[in-house]
Amino acid sequence: MTFSLPQAPRWHLVLALSLLNILLLTPELPWAGFPPRHWIALEVPLIVGLLALLPPSRWRRWLSGLVVLFALAIVFGAAGDALTQTMQGRSLNLYTDIKLIPILIELIVTNLGLPLAVAGLSAAGLVAFATGLLLARLLRGFHARNTPRALALLLILTGGIGLAVVNAVSMGNAPAGIARLGHPAASFVMFEWQRAQETRQAMATFGRQLYDDGHAYATPDGQALLGLANTDVILGFIESYGVAAIEREPFNTELRPRLETIEHQLGAAGLSVVTGRVTAATLGGQSWLNHATFASGLPVTSQLRFELMINSPHSTLIDDFKATGHTTIAIMPGITRDWPEGGLYGYDEIHTAESMGYQGPSMGWASMPDQFTWQRVEDYALSRHQGPSFTELATLSSHAPWSPVIDVIEDWSTVGDGRVFDRWKGAGDDYASLWQDTEAMRRNYAPAIDYSLQAAAGFARRYLGGNLPGGDRALMMILGDHQAAPAIIGSNPGKDVPLHVISDDPALLRGFLDNGFRPGMFPPGPEAAIPMAGMRDLLHRIYGDVTPGETSPTSGSGS
Repeated sequence: MTFSLPQAPRWHLVLALSLLNILLLTPELPWAGFPPRHWIALEVPLIVGLLALLPPSRWRRWLSGLVVLFALAIVFGAAGDALTQTMQGRSLNLYTDIKLIPILIELIVTNLGLPLAVAGLSAAGLVAFATGLLLARLLRGFHARNTPRALALLLILTGGIGLAVVNAVSMGNAPAGIARLGHPAASFVMFEWQRAQETRQAMATFGRQLYDDGHAYATPDGQALLGLANTDVILGFIESYGVAAIEREPFNTELRPRLETIEHQLGAAGLSVVTGRVTAATLGGQSWLNHATFASGLPVTSQLRFELMINSPHSTLIDDFKATGHTTIAIMPGITRDWPEGGLYGYDEIHTAESMGYQGPSMGWASMPDQFTWQRVEDYALSRHQGPSFTELATLSSHAPWSPVIDVIEDWSTVGDGRVFDRWKGAGDDYASLWQDTEAMRRNYAPAIDYSLQAAAGFARRYLGGNLPGGDRALMMILGDHQAAPAIIGSNPGKDVPLHVISDDPALLRGFLDNGFRPGMFPPGPEAAIPMAGMRDLLHRIYGDVTPGETSPTSGSGS
């Protein structure tokens, strides 16, 4: 069979087939790499054949435009999938992740600076616009008046039979030619549609958890933790600190000796420490979801769940400590804008980057070093309030791309307003370029975690080692917020993070030992992991069932 096709429409047809095929194969790149598993997307001949059957008209131009928008949406979806797999070790979920676009843009601006971010986003937009414009012109270049009907039907038949064959034949036993045929765009759409339905059902289940939580502490006012009455409690999240950093090479060669040193130093300061293993809600990012999970006792695994939780009457640990008589304080150096969520949590005091009075230099991505943040715990909580306080803080120095790595100031009394850190002014100013250098980030990762651990342990030795005002007891929890991204820490790292619990009263730690924690700074094995959503319940089992006259918990098993 021969086809008479003018030269111009012929090239429009061939180039449209080629370009559309490239675009619709992109969903395979995040998981199969390059080259993709399939060479031909069978959706392409179906689409092109259908357009070749239609006469030139306004509605055909609109249909061509929809094809262009569909193709670009597939490309952007593939790019989002690649990003979430690299940074968070999971596939894209459009149902929940669409709300992260503003946060992603803000992150890009923060890391690259406004001029470079605008330039990069503009360049990406121009490339997408140019690609879409080219594809639209190619699709308009052929139609029923200049393309043989038999050719159009042949394309449709090829796509249709191809789809039937690849769906009927097991890919593991398919001939080499058939194995190169696929329908990646359709598979991507179906996967996201099914994921959306599953997520919608999961969200409904989560909504029922919010309003039908049977725990006594879930009521709007929370429930007192009487075993922690008259005890200063500090919950500090260390950015990107996961169990994999302790267990995997080359990171463990630096961090394991540091943990041993800290263990000895704490003991010498009269402090006891136990360590557990907690399974975080996320991997590689979205720290606030893990903070919310720990505080609420619910699996807050997405932005949608977070918004549902924070706007519901379901209580959190902040309410529990208020009910216990604590002043509740948030120290959040990473918050650089309005933070209405803090008001919804109900903290008595909120200190963010703008209000913390830091006068030192920025530390690359971080607005201030961890040692200054820990010092502010003493300034805002321990020395300022007569009664017990609950302080939650989130540190920054171990945030990607882990530059610069600085030293801990030995004399904490000189930390002041942060000008003591001027010696590192300009260090880490190239942090934006590090995002392009994975190996450099890997080299900096363990030293950055090392610094963060030193700063936290140094604070504990200085302020918990018998130096609390009025001789109050203290309980300090140092918790990793999530593992580092798989691109840094390695594939399949899991979500487990260490939880170090330090106190000047060993009796406060007995309940943790009864629930799988072990003495010292090293976490137990995976079999002892506790979901982060279970930590609030664990605290209530350890410290909640205590009569007001008791000064320390007598048992923590309560399972």
